[in-house]
Formats: sequence, C-alpha cells, structure tokens
Amino acid sequence: MKIINLGASLSIFLFLFCIGTHNCHGQFLKKLGQRAENAAEEAVLRKSEQKVTRETEKAMDTILDGNKGTKQKKKSKSQKTQNDTDASVEGDDGQTQKKSESGTNVTKQNEFGVYSNFTFIPGNKLLFYDDFAPDALGDFPANWETGGSGEVVNTNVSESKWLSLIRRSGYMPSMEDKLPENYTIEFDLSNNGYGSGKPISKIHFAFLTKKAYSMGAGGTLAEIEILLSPNGFNVRSVSNFGGEVDVKIGNEIDREIPEYLNNTVHISIAVNKKRLRMWVNEEKMVDSPNLIQANIGKYFIVQAMDVLPEKGHFVGITNFKIAESTEDLRSLLLKNGKFSTTGIYFDTAASTVKKESYGILLDIANMLRDNKDINLQIIGHTDNQGEENYNQTLSESRAAAVKQILIEEFEIDEARLQFIGKGETEAVDDNTTEKGRANNRRVEFIKIN
Repeated sequence: MKIINLGASLSIFLFLFCIGTHNCHGQFLKKLGQRAENAAEEAVLRKSEQKVTRETEKAMDTILDGNKGTKQKKKSKSQKTQNDTDASVEGDDGQTQKKSESGTNVTKQNEFGVYSNFTFIPGNKLLFYDDFAPDALGDFPANWETGGSGEVVNTNVSESKWLSLIRRSGYMPSMEDKLPENYTIEFDLSNNGYGSGKPISKIHFAFLTKKAYSMGAGGTLAEIEILLSPNGFNVRSVSNFGGEVDVKIGNEIDREIPEYLNNTVHISIAVNKKRLRMWVNEEKMVDSPNLIQANIGKYFIVQAMDVLPEKGHFVGITNFKIAESTEDLRSLLLKNGKFSTTGIYFDTAASTVKKESYGILLDIANMLRDNKDINLQIIGHTDNQGEENYNQTLSESRAAAVKQILIEEFEIDEARLQFIGKGETEAVDDNTTEKGRANNRRVEFIKIN
C-alpha cells in the first residue's frame, strides 16, 4: 500500500513539474538569475518611500550631528569598519593603498572594493539618455532606430524598462548630430536563457563611419564582439576593417566570465580620438590606442546576432547614456570656479552612491590633493519627479554622501568641504524629457574660500 501511495505522489509531482516547465518558457523575461533577483528585491525595497525617508534621515543625522553615529574626522585602520557611516557607499571588503593629503600612503578599508581600479570618467556634456520610461511596453522605443525589430519590456528582477534585442537586428540611438571626437557611452546589458544545450548569440558594439542599421552597411568600422555561450559571457575580440583603415587591428581577447552569463553587467566605453577603452563592470577589457581611424566612430550601434526568443534567449539594454568629453574637471574649476557632473550615480530614490562612480570621485580627489588651496561646496540637484520637499531632502542627502566619501574613502580634509542641496529648484534642462531630467540629476562643485 505504501508503494502505491508513493507512486501516486510521484505521478502528481511529475504532472505539476511538467505544467511548471511549460509555463517557464513563457516566463523567460521574468527570470534573470538568482543573483539578479536578490539584487532586484533590494532595489524594490529601496524604492519604497518609507525606506528612502528612513535612510535619508539616518544619513543626515549621522553627517549633520557630530554626536551621532560613529563617524570621526580621522580614523586609524584599526577603527575602520565596513559600516563607518550610514551615508557611505555599499561595497566589498578589500585593502587598498591611498595617498593622504600629507603625502603618506595609508592602507585603509576600501568600501569600493574591486572598483578601486576603475578609472572610467564619463563625459561632462550629456548628448543622449534613455531609460525607456515613457515608452509603452511592447512598442519599439521612440528615441531609437532599427532596420529589424525589438520592443520595450520589463522583468520581475528590476524596476527598469529594457529594450529587448532580438535576432539579427542593429539598434542606433536617434541623434541629430554625428558623434564628436571624444565621448563616452554607458549602459546596462542583461542576458538570460543561455547555458548547456542552448544556442549561442553574439552582441557587437560597432563604431561606424556612416549611418546604418547593420555593420555590413556601415562602411569602414571598428567593433567589439561579445559571445554568449554555455561557457559564459565572453569579450571575444576587438577589430577594425574597411577601405579607410590605415593600420588594420584584430585582437583576440577571449576574456570569459561565467558568472556574467544570465546576469546584468554595466558597460562603460571611452573614445578619445583614436583610442578606445571598454570596461565590463569594474574590469577594463579593451584598451586599443589606434583603433578609431579615419572617420570611424561617427555613429554607434548595438547589433544582435542570433538572439532567439523562441529558444529562451533574452538580451536587453537600459540606462543608455552618451556624453561628450570636453574640458577636464580641473580646467573647468580653475577657469569657471565650478563644474557639475551627471557621472556620480545613486541608487534610485536613495543617497547610496553606485560603485561605477569611483572614477570621477577619484579624479575630484586627485584635483583636491594637487591643489591644497581649493575648497569645495558640493551641491545636490534632482529632477522634478516626486514631491518638492522630498526632492530637497534627497538632494541634501546625496550631497552629504559625496562629501562623506571624499573624506572617508579618499582622505580629503573635512574642513575643505561643505554641502547643500537645492532639490529641483535649479533645473538646467527640460524636465519633460528623459535627457533633460538626466541632466538635472547632477552634483555640482563650486570653489569656495
């Protein structure tokens, strides 16, 4: 009798499993891996106004009230902990060598972890931004062009919307002008549905000489190839080719990272005349000093190759940003007495500084170390999304967090830094557009006596 009951139970289990398996295929956009799911759950929690208010109040209390929290102006290595202050950045534990303002090397707890080697600095003049927020799900986004197909989707592991790349389509951001000589490109790239028994896909980041929706029609070009295979996420190669190339470059990189498969990564690209660099998360994968030749790089496309939804594939991009690199921060400060940046990134509706902000914060810290007579006021600004009082508090909290990082992470003297927040009151661009709101979400630095 027990054997029969066991068989019956097993039959029921298999029946339910089959139903679940059938439903899984239709849900592939909803499953981007356990790691991404855990991170998304935290993001959703942070999104709630109750938690944001609580975090903001805690950060402000710690920074504004010298008697609260454990923050001190100077701490020895033995006093450092991962949670020095509520306004500090979340990060991996790690040791790094820092040069203090006195010129001595100090070993301290590095809250940025592996990002301490991340030297990418985003351009200071925003040219294009899209997070697909105004686009309807299922539609092709309004600010993009393609010769193929694609649609805006969302997932259950992120509150962001994504442009889903499919089959053999190329995707170009709509811009009035050609790309300048020096610029940066950043975006989040997500992939899912790859592994044992699944077909491979390729993603190309292509820099073209003329406007086209595929590499084959783009004339002389340079490209970086990403391979998504059962073995992992692979930065496979960088090359250029075409009639205008003086020196042909073809380099097999073959940098395979299994943990980036079925996951989300941040892509950062910097073009400086002929030189092209690319980072995946914190790691620099490409640094080619003579890749961009002739008129290469006037247009940029992301081209999908064999991304097959019917096979369970998903590849998507979001938070796409192109910015021109004009004068460096030091020159702007010395010439104008101030500069602002959209390259310090925060968690949505929170004051937590994202790790990919490390490069520009390091640049600011180095400028302060090299110019001991310069003191700065740090000003936080927001867009107009949300209540005015809420945005005011959020801008203050973000400015305070930047100040705290410069003190604790880079050992800038606290007496040289002040902070205020101005909320949504000093917009520099149109808050009715995505690009305008992105320009308004900025941190400003003003030279003070």
